[in-house]
Amino acid sequence: MSRLREILKERLGCHLLEYEVPEHANTVKYSLGGMTITSLGVLIVSGILLAQFYHPTPERANSSIHFLMDQVYLGWFLRGIHFWAGEILTVTVILHMARIFFTASYKNPREVNWLIGVGLLGLMITLMFTGTVLKWDQEAYEALDHFLWVAAKFGIFGAPLTEKFSPGVPLLSRVYMAHISLLPIITILLLGLHLFYVKYHKLSSKPGGAGNTQTIKFTQHTAYLRRAGVGAFTLICLLALVIAPPLGNTPVFGLEVTKPPWQFVWIYALENLWIPSLIAAPFLISVGLVSIPFVDRSPETDPKKRPIAMVILWGSLLLFAILVLWGKFTTMTHTM
Repeated sequence: MSRLREILKERLGCHLLEYEVPEHANTVKYSLGGMTITSLGVLIVSGILLAQFYHPTPERANSSIHFLMDQVYLGWFLRGIHFWAGEILTVTVILHMARIFFTASYKNPREVNWLIGVGLLGLMITLMFTGTVLKWDQEAYEALDHFLWVAAKFGIFGAPLTEKFSPGVPLLSRVYMAHISLLPIITILLLGLHLFYVKYHKLSSKPGGAGNTQTIKFTQHTAYLRRAGVGAFTLICLLALVIAPPLGNTPVFGLEVTKPPWQFVWIYALENLWIPSLIAAPFLISVGLVSIPFVDRSPETDPKKRPIAMVILWGSLLLFAILVLWGKFTTMTHTM
């Protein structure tokens, strides 16, 4: 058996994984990216299975999901896994980026990888949004209606994102194709580039340069990531077993009576204060995230010596939490 293992390692190039990484790689906060990849993998596999039962037309989309939930053996569990994998991914992505900012791992020479990470965050948000629309219940219809309002404000540049761009083809079908093909392809390519630069620049040191002398083999780190991935998958399965994802009936066009999922409800709160927040807030956040490695050029990585950065980090997380709670309890003050 050991001889066979050696042959396979030689043929498959597994020995290339025997390089050194810092010992602190085997901690939860430095493994959040790996947990995110696990959740993404679960989303892709479960999404492929779900696609076998989905009809991407306004007339049949919602009923096909109800059929999956009620008639297909373990269909409710499969959809639950897909839904909760997305929820777990949201949390791990936020925590992963917060850890990167906390440890200043976006600084020289990792600026490009931070920008790639911001791009991946945008793709994750877009995948969550399109996934919400595919349910085609009242919540999905209203989410798409808000999106179309934004697209209309961009005139000719937003036209490709509206139904007018391809008359006769339901916009829901185009959203479906983006969700299952275009967005995942771009995500996987960008993720591959992201991992390449992690390998190229090596895992970032602990803040302040303390305690970085101990190293382990990368294969030991992948073993830790597998255990973390199993833990994340177990949590996803447990949540899928006990909490069913929301699903309404076919939407009533023209009504606006629901609120978006918690990942987007923060902007709902801002929208009630100023409707153009739908455009302004995502733009300002994107500009802010992209500018971070270019504004903060100091080589200092110790969070205790970066008080302004820490105020921005904890203040942003607190503001996000407040807006989510506010959005949950805010009464609608307008319609699109």
